[in-house]
Amino acid sequence: MVEMALIMPILLMLVFGIIEFGLAFQSRLTIGNATQSAARVGSAIGTGDRADIEILSALEQGLFQLPNNGKDIIKEVWIYKAAADGSPASSCSGASCNVYTYDPLLACNWNPCPDPDNPPAVYGGGWEPSTRNATVGSLDVLGVDIYFSHTWIVGSFLPLADVSCTNPPTGCWSDTALMRLEPQQFGLGG
Repeated sequence: MVEMALIMPILLMLVFGIIEFGLAFQSRLTIGNATQSAARVGSAIGTGDRADIEILSALEQGLFQLPNNGKDIIKEVWIYKAAADGSPASSCSGASCNVYTYDPLLACNWNPCPDPDNPPAVYGGGWEPSTRNATVGSLDVLGVDIYFSHTWIVGSFLPLADVSCTNPPTGCWSDTALMRLEPQQFGLGG
């Protein structure tokens, strides 16, 4: 009994730690896959006026496995023109970056709403899809950054502090996907 009393707390911490980190890893993988899917959609649409809303919709669809479809943990999404090192070409408040936050009270779930079907389509910065370069030889690189929080299930039992994410993104976990825009050569040839 004495040996069990000494070993049980350590054993429980080990078991709960494995479960906690497994769930956190699953969330990160789910968000990573959703980010990649969103960037692929944006790459294919390129300069279409629905590019940003389709990127955000693809992101939402990829998060269906998370509690409440991830809507409680996604804090901010950046869609930007990437520099050579993968970072935004200018600060994300600049002319080549759009910033969106989830807002379930809007018709399109995002603030601002870039949906041309719910006019006026408002982009979260200055990088409207029509200004993106999708011509062969000088294709823009699209970046999608997602900033999110994480709440540990048994954080009070284990010494783990929740990952609380504030706007602008501070103290967040994040995931990034970069994709070169697909060439938009429609209407050429005869």
